[in-house]
Amino acid sequence: MATKLRIKKNDLVKVLTGRDRGKQGKVTQVFPKSGLVVVEGINLRFKHLRNTPGQGRAGSRVQYAAPLGASKLMVMCPSCGKTTRVQMIKSAEGKSLRSCHRCQQTLTTV
Repeated sequence: MATKLRIKKNDLVKVLTGRDRGKQGKVTQVFPKSGLVVVEGINLRFKHLRNTPGQGRAGSRVQYAAPLGASKLMVMCPSCGKTTRVQMIKSAEGKSLRSCHRCQQTLTTV
């Protein structure tokens, strides 16, 4: 399901549902074709690595942030500080810009 996501890399987002509900984080990766987003410090999982005696590596657990559905996230507006829907507006030059639906300020990535 390829849809246009209005969440971009480096956006500050808030989690709406799930066990991490209410937490905020910065977007590190976006997968628009599958509608998934990776948020820093949210939806943490462990990957168990087995030891390899020939290479001298011991077994370990590596913690990583797993992808999360974009529908479970909402963008935080940097100017008003509230969660908002992203509105697309046209600039004077004809470019499409993302703006806050509440305060009408343009959203810029950090």
